[in-house]
Amino acid sequence: MKKLNVLFLLLMICNLVMAQNVETKIKSVTVYKHGALVERSGKLNLQKGNTTLYLNALSTELDPNTLRIGIENKNVKILSVKHEIVVVDNENLKKKDIEADRRIAVLKDSLSYLKAQTLIFSDEEDLIRQNRNIGGQQNGVSTAELKAMTEFYKKELSEIAVKKITVNKKIQKYKDEILKLLQEKQNRQKNLQKKDSRVKLVFQTDNALSNVPVTMSYVIFNASWEPFYEIRVDKTDKPLDMVYGAHIKQSSTEDWNEVKLTVSTGDPSIGNNAPDFFPMYLPPAKRPNNTKKWTPPSSNLVYGIVTDENYEPLPGVTVMETGTKTGTITDLDGKFQLNMTDTRNTLTFQYIGFKDKIEKAGENMQIVLEEDDVLLDEVVVVGYGTARKSSFNDDFVAEYKPKEIKYDEPEKLVPLELFDSQTATEFKIDVPYTIPSDGKVYDVSMLTYHIDADYRFSCLPRYSPDVFLLADLKNFSQYPILKGNAYVYFDNVYQGECEIAPDFAADTFSISVGRDKDIAVNRQAVKEFTSKKFIGSNVKVVKCFEITVKNNKNTSVDVVVTDQYPLPKFSDIKVELLDKGGAETDAEKGKLTWKLNLSAGEKKVLRFSYEVKYPKSYNFSVE
Repeated sequence: MKKLNVLFLLLMICNLVMAQNVETKIKSVTVYKHGALVERSGKLNLQKGNTTLYLNALSTELDPNTLRIGIENKNVKILSVKHEIVVVDNENLKKKDIEADRRIAVLKDSLSYLKAQTLIFSDEEDLIRQNRNIGGQQNGVSTAELKAMTEFYKKELSEIAVKKITVNKKIQKYKDEILKLLQEKQNRQKNLQKKDSRVKLVFQTDNALSNVPVTMSYVIFNASWEPFYEIRVDKTDKPLDMVYGAHIKQSSTEDWNEVKLTVSTGDPSIGNNAPDFFPMYLPPAKRPNNTKKWTPPSSNLVYGIVTDENYEPLPGVTVMETGTKTGTITDLDGKFQLNMTDTRNTLTFQYIGFKDKIEKAGENMQIVLEEDDVLLDEVVVVGYGTARKSSFNDDFVAEYKPKEIKYDEPEKLVPLELFDSQTATEFKIDVPYTIPSDGKVYDVSMLTYHIDADYRFSCLPRYSPDVFLLADLKNFSQYPILKGNAYVYFDNVYQGECEIAPDFAADTFSISVGRDKDIAVNRQAVKEFTSKKFIGSNVKVVKCFEITVKNNKNTSVDVVVTDQYPLPKFSDIKVELLDKGGAETDAEKGKLTWKLNLSAGEKKVLRFSYEVKYPKSYNFSVE
């Protein structure tokens, strides 16, 4: 029995000896929109038979499911791979604690010495005060003796007072230092033990091997990058320069020191499950049980949900207590609550594109609105957009076919290679970068695209009196551009910040390059043609606006001016465009567009008017 125990102990010792800690270094990192793939490498020394190794000092945030180990030597078998988190002493903090304890001990000895000095000073002071009568009181003292005695006491007591002040200052200084050291020790207590992330590996070889290359990779999700752009325009007859960069940050508990960096537009955090096919039935949901006998609400508060015929919630439905001004609208989930003035009244439900519905008030109401076929045109979905069926033709289909467009090679701001895969674009940077694990943002400028653009002046005077220079970027969908902020420069002058949020279904994308103060725009109401009248239970409002556009440049310019008139939300509101002032109109949007060509110094005046009729019960003003 003893022999077995000794044998077991020897085996344990052998395993401990053979379990080595191996350091690996981060060689490359691929940063995704959310997450990063970290790749490490190192060298292994393996004994004959089984060898247990620990690859330690890894990120505590790594996802064990993504861990991969690679061995180039075919004579080595990997028997086991296991990730584990262990708690270890923080040696650096322990050393600081030991140093702090030593310093505190020295300071306490110094305090004892200084306190003893203050006692000596006090004793000296008492002795001097007690011997002030040393000259004798019976015979008195001469003036000279009195003066000398006074000077002596003054000098001695002053010196003692100075010494006491100096010592007390040192005492306070040492006390403050001790308190600071104790506070620092207290703050370090929670970090005296730290988590160590490591991978336990068990190998098998027929021969002892040294310097065997090993690679390891894993994904961490405490890292991300966001694109940022610089838009630079020097002249409107040259391509626009778009600098493409990345804001990178990570807090993975491991620093990326001098690593090869790849920035990828991929995102492993969203998963990789393709959707399954299921039969589609109509109606898609079970019809609610409406056989329940109606009962009046127990209070003035009524509530419920409004859906369409597919039982999808309808937000923004108007719910009115019939015959009153009391009403509300449904929220994003189609739900509503209404305090009625009289629960005997009915409720009217109105929504654009659906037939009005009148129902008795109740609790937990389930209202299903029916689409109004008269108001809705059938919509056909094609390729990258939609079209009214009435305007559907072969030309429309051709317009939406994807096009193969080639663009010029970008200018590389750092040595890198650009790779396009079926799922992502990768910017593989050839210079080493350092990104510490501190959660701070580090900028990497990657390349510059030279993009052809058409420039135009545009203004919406209802919203802003300024004229903006817009750049319509051609073939924009061909560039690996993501949503992000852009810093705009025109003729090397910073114009401000804008957002790049492209619609990749379109071939062009517009960016505001800057405001042009040399084109003046003024919009004002024409009072003599503006009126408001009450006709019975209705209100009639006529609005007239005048827009003045003047070109103060020395050359002619093309300016697009856009304004609008209101659209009725409900059938009892009537809007008529009285005078469009020569503008192109979009009746579905209430949009007015003027395309002007202004010579140098030329001024043009645009005028339009519209009429609105609505019941007095509506409490709104016409703009």
